[in-house]
Amino acid sequence: MNLGYEGKVVVVTAGSGGLGRSIAEEFASEGATVVIAARNKERLQAAADQIAAKTGVTPLIQLADCTVESDIAALVADTVSRCGRIDVMLCNSVGPRTAPFEDMTDALWREAFETKILAQIRCAREAFRVMKEQRSGCILFMAGTHGRQPRTYSVTAGVSNAALINASKVLAEAAAPYDIRVNVINPGPIETERMVYLVKEKATELGISEPAAKRILADVTLLKRFGLPEEVAAAVVFLASARASFVTGTMLDIDGGQVQAI
Repeated sequence: MNLGYEGKVVVVTAGSGGLGRSIAEEFASEGATVVIAARNKERLQAAADQIAAKTGVTPLIQLADCTVESDIAALVADTVSRCGRIDVMLCNSVGPRTAPFEDMTDALWREAFETKILAQIRCAREAFRVMKEQRSGCILFMAGTHGRQPRTYSVTAGVSNAALINASKVLAEAAAPYDIRVNVINPGPIETERMVYLVKEKATELGISEPAAKRILADVTLLKRFGLPEEVAAAVVFLASARASFVTGTMLDIDGGQVQAI
């Protein structure tokens, strides 16, 4: 299926690893011009080299910290300067740290707000300004299923994801007159560094081994396994394409049936 990405410009934040890198690779394989942004220059360059080796398309790279407003403004401005436009903005960010509810300090809550909620909001805001001028575009928030079904071992992610889902509904309404679509991606348990962290938190919460904790988290899906980053990437790239042009203001759970199973 030709998803029509030739000549399209895609920006992926937190694109040096995890789901961000896999999604950027999938966009590149479809022929898009891809810009990946992250905080670490070495990881960013390594990701670009890996994507180029697999797809034959070398992404543009830019150092940017999603928690720094000027970095995101520069990312968007520089992308427009180099590429002329932005067709897709994948608002991706690192997952927040978590702890048992009674141990969640104000500092940890503020950090979660800054690294997940506000980080993605500012990416969407800067991209929206460009897309309004173009009168076209697609903005995707990367949230997660804990925004719909909170769990004790991931309290900050649940609150943050719920906030992003809410914000996406507002932006979808504001963006529709300009032919800009806004949707949310809700990954469930996926084989990433983030899930390694959450498995450890679950093991600590229950006082069990990490393999046992991983089995519990996998068993909460209908498919009884963790997903793969490329499975998320394939769905994201379709949702951002013209093939999904009537889809906006909604969310896509990529979770092996986790939410339904709960």
